[in-house]
Amino acid sequence: MSDLNKLPMFFLGANAPGGFVSAFGKAYDPADGWRVFIIKGGPGTGKSTLMKRAAQLLQEKDDKVFVSPCTGDPWSLDAVTAETLKVMILDGTAPHVVEPRYPGASESLVDLGSCWDGEKLRQNRLEIIKASKENKQLHERAGRYITAAGSLLKDSYRIAAECTDLQKAARFGAGLARRLLPAAGKNKGPGKETVRFLSGVTPKGLMYFKDTLSMYCDRLVILSDDYGAASGAVLEAVRLTALEAGWDIVACPCPFAPEERLDHILIPALGLGFCTENRYLKLDRDDRRIHARRFTDLAALRRRKQRLTFNRRAARELLQGAAELLAEAKNVHDELERFYIDAMDFDKVNAMGQRVLNEMERLPSAKE
Repeated sequence: MSDLNKLPMFFLGANAPGGFVSAFGKAYDPADGWRVFIIKGGPGTGKSTLMKRAAQLLQEKDDKVFVSPCTGDPWSLDAVTAETLKVMILDGTAPHVVEPRYPGASESLVDLGSCWDGEKLRQNRLEIIKASKENKQLHERAGRYITAAGSLLKDSYRIAAECTDLQKAARFGAGLARRLLPAAGKNKGPGKETVRFLSGVTPKGLMYFKDTLSMYCDRLVILSDDYGAASGAVLEAVRLTALEAGWDIVACPCPFAPEERLDHILIPALGLGFCTENRYLKLDRDDRRIHARRFTDLAALRRRKQRLTFNRRAARELLQGAAELLAEAKNVHDELERFYIDAMDFDKVNAMGQRVLNEMERLPSAKE
């Protein structure tokens, strides 16, 4: 993504054990003045290209722009968000379907499907259907691998939780947050929570946007915990304390248990982050580290070492297999794109995209 790599990155979805989990629906609040462009169209119709052009334009107007790569194809974009301007452009197609909730008032549809030659696509319908089914089957197989890996990792989490004083970890987290977080301001009310992913399973394996941490946070509190039991309890306490104190937070769920626990919490206004470190998510910073062992019965955990070791190794193999299947699915998706590229009128696509960019160009600059 050339110089777009210099922008912060978050996934807005995850290939999770229970299937694809989307945070797209919670990525913006229409009542808070957001302007959102939802792109519709098939593979290869120019959605990611338009978003990359939008990212180039928006970063000239806003210091707080981040991009969201696609978990199925990290070389493409799923969304671009300008946080100060409250402008977002996103891919509204499966698996993260987004429909306008307040058409015109908050969201605008950008229908690139209106730029294709339907007759050409119909002529290739059998090949398109075959490739689409193969792509879906590969994703489903990858999903089963991720589900199996998630089951093993969840088993390890439960074992660790049985050996962890979770109440002590929660008390520690609340006390730590109270010490590090000043009051956000009089009468501000509770803070707001935004959900994004800092890591996820992709065709390139597990991707972790460590550079984003450095862009958002001058200070980190690193929670070293291979199993997530202690860190999960600490982070949930930090989350509640921060929101009660009036701080807006970015909550980053664990992609292997997105409904159950967090991996990271970022508080951009303070340049402060609370992050989990484990065998999958390594950090090479010299920030303060808190080790899970201070809350853990290590002797009890060692008695379960054989099972924990098996779970870890098997999960690693399954996740590698899932990444390989996702890479196969991407290759099939690339074949599918060729049918759509051949059927597109890219002069119309560019003209439609330029109208979107012109609207963004008219926005006032939010640069400090």
